[in-house]
Amino acid sequence: MSEAGDALRKRVLFEAWMAEHQPFSVQFAQKGEAIDRRTVLARLTTLAGRQRAPEYVYVLSERRPEEITPAYVGKARSPVTRWTQHLAGLTKGEGSYARWRQRFLREGHETVRFDLDLLLVGETQVQFPPLPGFPTTIGAVEYQLVGLAAGAYPLRLLNHEGQAR
Repeated sequence: MSEAGDALRKRVLFEAWMAEHQPFSVQFAQKGEAIDRRTVLARLTTLAGRQRAPEYVYVLSERRPEEITPAYVGKARSPVTRWTQHLAGLTKGEGSYARWRQRFLREGHETVRFDLDLLLVGETQVQFPPLPGFPTTIGAVEYQLVGLAAGAYPLRLLNHEGQAR
């Protein structure tokens, strides 16, 4: 299979998994506005509360003019705690979060460059694995999503691990 064909196959698998789990998506921030921590955490609390799972996988995506692009894939037992950490890191903009600021925020501003959405899927809600025949544990799903996104989209994930999958 050609490199372009492989990338397309990965994109189809990634997007099919995302579409099936779309009911577990919330708006993270709107283009041109600052990220409102309270709103984000309240939406995550509600979404996690509806699912009540022992562990979650999440995908932060940008709605760019030409497509929806995954930016970060992660997992957490407590998504609200994890996103409290992510938001604090984004505010400080130090270490790996400097890349987050550069990618998400307009230069010299605290406003978002594109609409951002966050998909949060609890272990009990995983309908099928991103890669047919693979496990549906949260760790396995995260690994599969990172690999698919890294191979299917031209913009690299902000995850510092998993880029060569």
